Amino acid sequence: MMTCNLFKGSWQSSTTLDPHLEVVLPVLCKRCHTLSARSDAPRRYANEMQKVERELKSISQTLSADLLQHILRVFRNAYFEHALSTTRQASRIEYDRQFNIPSMTKEVEVLQAKLDATVDEDDQRALEEDVTGKILWLCWCGICAEVDQLLPKVVDYIWREGNMKGLGEITFVMRSTNPGDDQAHLQRIMLDAGTSTSKHHLWLAARAAEQAKWSGATRVTTAMNNQGPTASTSTQPPSTSLV
Repeated sequence: MMTCNLFKGSWQSSTTLDPHLEVVLPVLCKRCHTLSARSDAPRRYANEMQKVERELKSISQTLSADLLQHILRVFRNAYFEHALSTTRQASRIEYDRQFNIPSMTKEVEVLQAKLDATVDEDDQRALEEDVTGKILWLCWCGICAEVDQLLPKVVDYIWREGNMKGLGEITFVMRSTNPGDDQAHLQRIMLDAGTSTSKHHLWLAARAAEQAKWSGATRVTTAMNNQGPTASTSTQPPSTSLV
């Protein structure tokens, strides 16, 4: 089967063309072309810009807001410098670049089995956070890895097609999009999973420390009760008989 090479315009085997780019690039290029014609087709420009704003606002309310900021930096550098060297630099996204999908999936399965066998509500809540964090971290690492791999190619394609003006319009909207703050809890859970911080382990340690504290206080109280009345500590001198 032969398909068109989106970068060179030639026809070649489909096995050499990334399927993600095959779908995304023509759509993005068309959008950039529309946004480049602000004065020539103002109505089309306005309609397309509204779509961009809605999409970016929706993304900003999710955990992908940090990813959006990374894409913004790459787009902005490419637009202002008209050079692709900035896209070759190390990614600034925080994720595990050596993540192992089978291993991480196994960790989720083990935690889920432990959660299913737990009846204590406090333990359940802690384990639920651990399971959720592992799943979010796995998804996050996978998405970030793909973005790091494909984003330079995306910018390169737009630059070669001469649609940098449209990319600049998208960049402007991205700069004015404020990330939502209602994902802070989920973000903390996800990042804790990334550093192998277990909420369940922390909870067990805190509970053990609290039990040890109360156990120690109980022993002290028991010991004091077993000693009986204590001797007087009065500093007054003893009375002297006058007889």
